[in-house]
Amino acid sequence: MPSPEQVQAAVDAYVAAYAKNDRDAFRDAFAENGVIEDPVGTPAHAGRDACYAFWDTVHQLTERITFDVKDVIVCGNEAAMVFRIHAGSADAGMVIDAVDIFRVDDDGKIASMRAYWDMSRPRPPADPSPAA
Repeated sequence: MPSPEQVQAAVDAYVAAYAKNDRDAFRDAFAENGVIEDPVGTPAHAGRDACYAFWDTVHQLTERITFDVKDVIVCGNEAAMVFRIHAGSADAGMVIDAVDIFRVDDDGKIASMRAYWDMSRPRPPADPSPAA
């Protein structure tokens, strides 16, 4: 089982990949057979190549994506990250509250990431209140 520090480091690597807009770092944060379900209820993306494809699809939809991490709670080999997604372009954007659940393998790589967010609850970037 990974240590709490390894779990936190895996989540940090995921967040840093978005902050740096680094596709390779994003892919490398995942185990070879890592799985992304984003959002929960949509078809899963399994394996590093599928993670690449997920990254490409997301980044075709918006010019920039950043995270405002509120908390990361590590428990065993999993972590829950509570955060806000800021997505958009120089002209427009939106903020969505989200929770990602990560499971980390013994090598400190993300084995799975499940994202919980609701596209019916976005708000303008200037609105700091949680979505209703």
